[in-house]
Amino acid sequence: MSDTHTSVVGPVPGAGGDRREQVERAIAALNAHDAAGFASTYSPDAVVYTAASPEPVSGRAAIQLDTQQWITAMPDMTMEIEELLVDGSAASMRLLFVGTHTGPLTTPLGVVEPTGRRVVVPMAVFNRHDESGTTEVEHRYLDMMSMVQQLGLV
Repeated sequence: MSDTHTSVVGPVPGAGGDRREQVERAIAALNAHDAAGFASTYSPDAVVYTAASPEPVSGRAAIQLDTQQWITAMPDMTMEIEELLVDGSAASMRLLFVGTHTGPLTTPLGVVEPTGRRVVVPMAVFNRHDESGTTEVEHRYLDMMSMVQQLGLV
């Protein structure tokens, strides 16, 4: 009987680097409030689908703008990785978004003035990177109703 199972620790040779490190680098840039650094981890024509926007966020520049708007609204925001699963070019993660609404929050319906309230919102994110190691497509799921309730808007 032949054992065909192989276990690899760390990056697979020739697989374009360690996907886990790429995700952790992106979250570190976000937590450092570096919108440009965070956006640089996405391909120039990346597409992000998110419950926070009625239309996909398309392109690196739009991703940077979207990120900066969240940083402006919640300058103390952090994203904690609770669970991260990597399979080839795909990553799935459970995150915890935490921040205090002390700046204007730009939404599709207009600007929400600061409420001074703190939010804690769990998220699930699924993304895939391209050959260069940048994210090309991402799906973000977060409970927007919980967020607006925590902000006291409903």
